[in-house]
Amino acid sequence: MSAVFGMLMLTGMIAAAEPNVTLYQLKKSCERLAAEIFNRETAGDDDRVDYRAHYNARLHKCFYAETYISPTPGGVNTWVYVSDLEQNRIYGGFHKSTNLGLFYCSLQDKECHSEVEWNDLVKPYMED
Repeated sequence: MSAVFGMLMLTGMIAAAEPNVTLYQLKKSCERLAAEIFNRETAGDDDRVDYRAHYNARLHKCFYAETYISPTPGGVNTWVYVSDLEQNRIYGGFHKSTNLGLFYCSLQDKECHSEVEWNDLVKPYMED
């Protein structure tokens, strides 16, 4: 984990030190970091199935959404977590259970109870 933290700090220092770093470079750096983290941490965890990365220029942050899907005897559980890769901070997530008919999510200080509401909450972070 310290190697990831070092890479994140280096990326942040480079972006701060070089005002000519383009948005394209920041986006590519964010995507590369997310892929490295997902590929490294997925080994041995069959429930981790997907991720999305997005550099949000307005917030100057690299956001990462990771999806876990876990089959159960009565259905499927799905979790999605959204985090800031540079600060290693989870902003929120959702949990959906087909066997319990449950959907719950929260992002920052807001709660929601449907996937449509979740998409509305996460949109300002994962899109420009």
